Amino acid sequence: MSVECPSDLKRRYLEGRVIPFLGAGLSMSVEWTEGGVNKRGPSWRELVDQAARILGFRDPELLRLRGTDLQILEYFQIAKYGNFAELTNWLYAEMRPPDDALRLSPIHAKLASLSRCNVFYTTNYDDFIERSLRLHGREPNAIAIEAHMGRTPVKSGSTCDVVKFHGDLNHPREMVLSESHYERRLKLDSPMDYKLRADLLGRVLLFLGYSFRDWNVSYLFRLVNDQLERLPDSRSGHRAYITVPNPSTFETRLFEARNIEVISIDGADHTRDIASLLDELVR
Repeated sequence: MSVECPSDLKRRYLEGRVIPFLGAGLSMSVEWTEGGVNKRGPSWRELVDQAARILGFRDPELLRLRGTDLQILEYFQIAKYGNFAELTNWLYAEMRPPDDALRLSPIHAKLASLSRCNVFYTTNYDDFIERSLRLHGREPNAIAIEAHMGRTPVKSGSTCDVVKFHGDLNHPREMVLSESHYERRLKLDSPMDYKLRADLLGRVLLFLGYSFRDWNVSYLFRLVNDQLERLPDSRSGHRAYITVPNPSTFETRLFEARNIEVISIDGADHTRDIASLLDELVR
């Protein structure tokens, strides 16, 4: 069963005005086997669990009784004197799928087929999207720091920018991890925020792989809604769309108040439905 694609979103895609914005759920959809063990891209929760274990807490849930995930990572930053190396080294070791796993990822294959999208954004620290684009014949230009902006002109329809909005494992100092990191980003005055504002002019965001409780969603929606409001020359006026598994009225109404349209997907099979949505987008 296919997922219905909003007509305004499809029209914007055909005009080259859609920016996919990719969250942890997409990395989690990549599966592979390593040393006889079935693996997938780790979730944010698993990253925080590992931080707690490095700090000596056997049961991360006991630490969560005292603080939020971001506060746990803030404590990690304090306890490790600002050095996240132990955590980023673990993350790097957990995020090395073989090429075949990325080739076979239905979502990543569909993302690569979005020929009218020449810029992708992601808050993920891994390189799954860049690798998969390359494996499917596109040439990604990763942008993780200001120095990367504008360094490679678009040469052909196969070239695209991948904006690493929260840094990546190649630039650990730029990674947005802790509570204080997010608080600084909420000022919306970093080079990455300025780039997003510029890229958003006349365009819409399509959020994939995020949850309603995600901090990334909260402050990005603040930027979209407070800074830019309704999209000109659009039937709906929406600036953003988000896929939500089995959305409730609670979620739908709160998103609508921020001028963001919810696209319902099946909670039992996120991967299938997101791939179906992307397929509908290009038809």
